[in-house]
Amino acid sequence: MLEVFRQNLKHFKWILVLIIASFVGFYGVSWWDAGYGGGGSTPWVARVNGTEVPLQLWQETAQRLDEQYQRMYGPQYAQLRDRIDVRRQAAEQLIQKELILEDAARQGLTVSDEELAAALLRIPVLQRDGKFVGVEEYRQLLRRGVAAPYYSPDQFEAAVRQDILAQHWQELIASSVTVAPAEVEKAFRERHETVSFDYVVVPVDPSAVAAPGDAELGPWYASRVSRYAQGDGRRAIYVLVDDKAVEGRVQVTDAEIQAFYDQNKETFSRPEERRASHVLVKVDATADQATLDAAQKTIETVAAQARAGADFAQLAAKYSDDPGSKNQGGDLGFNQRGRMVPEFDEAVFSMAPGAISDPVRTQYGYHVIRLEEVRPAGQRPLAEVKEQIKGQLRFPRLREEASKLAQELRAKVKAGADLRKAAEEMKLPVQDAGVLTRQGTIPGLGPAPEFITTLFALEKDAVSDPVALPRGDAVIQLLEVLPDYKPPLEAVRARVADDYRREKAKELAVARARSAQSADLAAMAKTLGGTVQSTQPSLARGQAIPGVGIDPAIEAAAFASTVGQVVGPVAGERAVVVMRISGRSQADMAKLADEAETIRASLRSLQAQRLIENRIEALRTAAEVEFNDSLLGRGGNG
Repeated sequence: MLEVFRQNLKHFKWILVLIIASFVGFYGVSWWDAGYGGGGSTPWVARVNGTEVPLQLWQETAQRLDEQYQRMYGPQYAQLRDRIDVRRQAAEQLIQKELILEDAARQGLTVSDEELAAALLRIPVLQRDGKFVGVEEYRQLLRRGVAAPYYSPDQFEAAVRQDILAQHWQELIASSVTVAPAEVEKAFRERHETVSFDYVVVPVDPSAVAAPGDAELGPWYASRVSRYAQGDGRRAIYVLVDDKAVEGRVQVTDAEIQAFYDQNKETFSRPEERRASHVLVKVDATADQATLDAAQKTIETVAAQARAGADFAQLAAKYSDDPGSKNQGGDLGFNQRGRMVPEFDEAVFSMAPGAISDPVRTQYGYHVIRLEEVRPAGQRPLAEVKEQIKGQLRFPRLREEASKLAQELRAKVKAGADLRKAAEEMKLPVQDAGVLTRQGTIPGLGPAPEFITTLFALEKDAVSDPVALPRGDAVIQLLEVLPDYKPPLEAVRARVADDYRREKAKELAVARARSAQSADLAAMAKTLGGTVQSTQPSLARGQAIPGVGIDPAIEAAAFASTVGQVVGPVAGERAVVVMRISGRSQADMAKLADEAETIRASLRSLQAQRLIENRIEALRTAAEVEFNDSLLGRGGNG
């Protein structure tokens, strides 16, 4: 395959945004390295129709997801992390990819060596000055971990080939999409039709409506209860056998930890890592020369001050445009070679500790860098990884013990027997799940599709076999079947009360508008203590109406009316309006040809996206998927 690089491959339509792109930001070692990585004795995280999702690939995917969330949410991520299960998300991403690859193979899709080579030649991290780095440096970059967990050309090229194959699959699915001329015309008209109108706004203010008591809310809910119907319901109880139930049964000795460490020493080796701080003067890629010159002058000033002994942390706080590091003194933490953008990486790994770099230009702007510390390559000591190893050894045993105990519980219960008595004998708590629907969440467990699927397959009074869930194994008993379940008011009181107040607020606003309504909008506005507003310029579909916002009901009424017509009161979500249509602009159909292909492509893209999503959902439903819950199921993100 490497020989293909030596050919002069010029034009190829695939310009892939590969997973590798997310490896080259300014973010260092993540939570994963603090206790969830490092390999282990378990080689897979999930099986898809018998095909295993490798542990290391899943670890890297989860790490990248975690880093992306850190960049997205910043300091708030610490509070959100418990609710964002990146380990499960990473597993689902890889499962989805495996389903796509399997379907692509069934469709007879392939990727040629020429296609693969062309894609590799376009990966930015494999380029220098717009040209491929060469075969030897390519091998070295992979060995340094620039595309971890792929450390050899064979591994990396297989992964890229899969990415291209997945793209072929998407295009095959999309190829069946057709957009009729009538659809294009309709979309063109809706894009270019505009309406203008003068209007008076009566705000809809639910807070002005007193909170309803039972006397008001009960009858109101009873007359609208079908609005809150949740489909078939099931009343159930369950026993969850989790870590707490078996923690006293599982011990990991120091000898076992030592033996694991000795047998997996290569797992606990680490490459050289460097901790750097930086100041970034951000420059947009489209900036003009004057902006570039100003940014460069600023960063040169920062570099001069740093070399003169100025406190680097204070310089970062004052000058840096990197929100992720400026309040940490510019500190980026430890990074391996190849984890940062190439220009930044090259500077960091060519410096001595304490050195201040010359200005470094990257895609983000201009940087000045100080190298804080070098951590040489070597073996992580046992003391550093002891708890990690203990967790890796303990989690599978906890899962195994939990499964055994759940099986013991199930053995005590015959079909139709009372689960409560058996659980009491084994000193296991029984949980009341209440009434669950197919879209419901389980109290104490949250969303658990496996639980719901099992529950809805049970006969009344039947007890399930143990169901593997993220937190443990559950044994479920179905107590009651409730067709077309409509929850009691108490179960949805808060939602019903909000809906009641919103509806009453609309009724009050409509009544106010009618009491003051006049063909003379100015007189009407004066009566209401408001003003006449106008849509200037004309309003297109999907645009916000000043003082109202985007409101489909008001928009639809405006576009359905004629010039001069007084319309309303029209009740929207946030306001009631009375309006007089002052102008209409029809689409110039003579210009349809200029936009037809763009519109067709847009409509085709939306339809293709729906087809692809539906196909993936169908593949997922038909697939046999098995999770390794010893890795995925303990405590969310840890």
